[in-house]
Amino acid sequence: MNREIISAITEACEVCKAPEHLNLVEWSERYRYVPAKTSVSPGLWRTSAQPCCYGMMLAVTDDRNHTITIMSATQVVKSELLINTALYHMHHESAAVLFVQPTQSSAESFSKERLAPSIESSPELRALFDTGAHNSDCTIQHKSYPGGALDLVGANSPTDLASRPKRIILCDEIDKYPVSAGAEGDPLKLAEERASTYKAVGRAKFVRTCSPTVKNESRIGREYAASDQRRLYIQCPHCFEHQTLSWANMRWSKDEAGEHLPDTAAISCGVCGVLWTERERIAALDELATASDHGWRQTAEFSCCGEKQTPVVWNAEGRSLCQHCEQPSPYAGHAGFCVSKLYSKRHSLSDIVREFLEAQGDPELLRKWTNTALCELWEVKCGDGLNEASLLQRAEHYDGNSLPECVICVTGFADVQDDRLEVQLVSWGAEEEAWPFKYEILFGDPAQPTVWHDLDELLREKFSTISGRPLTIAAFGIDTGGHHAASVFEFCNQHRGRRVFACKGQAGARPIWTKLPTKSNTGFPLWLIGVDAAKESIYAKLKITAPEPGERKAGFIHFPTNAEEFGPRYFKGLNSERRVTRKRMGQTYSVWEKVVERNEPLDTLVGALAVRKSLPGFIRQATEIRTVAPPAPTTPAAPVRPTPKPLVIERHDEDDGSIHSAFTQPQPQRHPGWFKPRSGGWMRRQ
Repeated sequence: MNREIISAITEACEVCKAPEHLNLVEWSERYRYVPAKTSVSPGLWRTSAQPCCYGMMLAVTDDRNHTITIMSATQVVKSELLINTALYHMHHESAAVLFVQPTQSSAESFSKERLAPSIESSPELRALFDTGAHNSDCTIQHKSYPGGALDLVGANSPTDLASRPKRIILCDEIDKYPVSAGAEGDPLKLAEERASTYKAVGRAKFVRTCSPTVKNESRIGREYAASDQRRLYIQCPHCFEHQTLSWANMRWSKDEAGEHLPDTAAISCGVCGVLWTERERIAALDELATASDHGWRQTAEFSCCGEKQTPVVWNAEGRSLCQHCEQPSPYAGHAGFCVSKLYSKRHSLSDIVREFLEAQGDPELLRKWTNTALCELWEVKCGDGLNEASLLQRAEHYDGNSLPECVICVTGFADVQDDRLEVQLVSWGAEEEAWPFKYEILFGDPAQPTVWHDLDELLREKFSTISGRPLTIAAFGIDTGGHHAASVFEFCNQHRGRRVFACKGQAGARPIWTKLPTKSNTGFPLWLIGVDAAKESIYAKLKITAPEPGERKAGFIHFPTNAEEFGPRYFKGLNSERRVTRKRMGQTYSVWEKVVERNEPLDTLVGALAVRKSLPGFIRQATEIRTVAPPAPTTPAAPVRPTPKPLVIERHDEDDGSIHSAFTQPQPQRHPGWFKPRSGGWMRRQ
């Protein structure tokens, strides 16, 4: 009888016992499953797979922190940490959550492609939504669960940002948010205002993530600067000193011909100078799991004992200490983290070096690599304009019939005015080295067919290198931003098989050339050009110092000795804009402003660069001349047949006119591995 009573009391105690409180790391490793749809390593979450996550995840559930800012390289930690946080507050510590993405469409995509698979693959989360009345309240952008609800919204929707109160505010890719949500102000501040009532009682939590962008304009850079600026210190396996990893300490070798060897990449210790092997770097990262501070230390300056100090001493938790009184520095609850790919187990040093080498000569790629690999702010240095006299003085002797032998392709662009078309043609070599060689003004009313006939004749012109190798225009763009968009679309539609694109420049943070067009109001494909990035790239290229005569230099722009086309007027138009900083609703941003009215030389060079970026596959085919012969027959030779003529096969995309394949191939005999498609001509299976 006593045993039955004891058993009943024990069961009652178990029922009444408060549930175990887990931090974010403990909960994730027990309940979060990574779906196969979004990861190459699906299954139960393992924080040890990316040890730099420990400190960041623990900070989210640390009651001493109300704000967590994570400035991170891409594909390191950002999105998964936000998903873990959202699911934690759905299942373990129920709360009302707001999840903000840059746009409404990106919020929907994130919900369907990242959040929903994570819920489906995690049994505890799946059960939460499979049963109960709350299941009927769940949509793509709204997830209701016992104790709260999660809403996914876009930063461009002021109505959604300013509706119901929330306790947990998760903001992803905050540098991609618009300057203002309508007329309401900074979307980040607007979203976080929804937690003001919880903030007043110390229960609100704000988590922001993004890769950095431009210095003095980046939201994540601004927020990280306002935090305690934690950096990740790891221990050298040779001298045992703790240090941060920096690009300045990266080392790799070259071969006898001077070619870079990324596979030899290693980190040099900043104290003892010994090179770490990749295995030693991974082992040093793994040790972060058991470190008391998990490697994260505060680096923000602070004031104590009557002076401002830079942290050089820390306690076991990574808190900076005063050098005099040894007391912890003041802390306001804003934890900031900065982590580059050098701290990632998913990225090898050789791959990071390879990305760096590929970015040489292309300011846009170098900026992207700096932001997304090193997690550093990019500093724009093109506000002072160009030295027009020096550009004139460096002119070289070449024209459209004597282009350098290293030229791969020719692109062009037309700027449409009310009484003329201004056209610039540019020849391109490897690594975007450029030789503009033709600038022509076609006078005429763009509403009439005459000027378009003249442009058609120009597009049919043929050019050549010094040796006589023929070149034609590989891609051409025409601006639709004026009063003659209908005429532009009609012309481009008639010539789409020749890669003639209807284009429109758009300011803001966007790539120079998009992979897919948007659809215009008339239904024709419209290609958007990121003019801000393109102008920054052009001005950076124009400031590259000239190579020695006969030598090549990545990204350098040459000019011909043609005083009529490439004279003072041309260079004044090339130097016609400046990048200036503006402020709106408290948010700093940059715009390009004209200092000279006629800027067509700059606009057409920007356009020629943009359509050049539509050609990587085409250029690869142009530089690789391969002759594929059929395999030798294993049976007695067939009767001799007449040698077939070479067959040229070209396939064009009906939507944008792009060439999917272009090669010359003699028709072989019928042998294994060869087949004949309906389009005609023999092809070999690869």
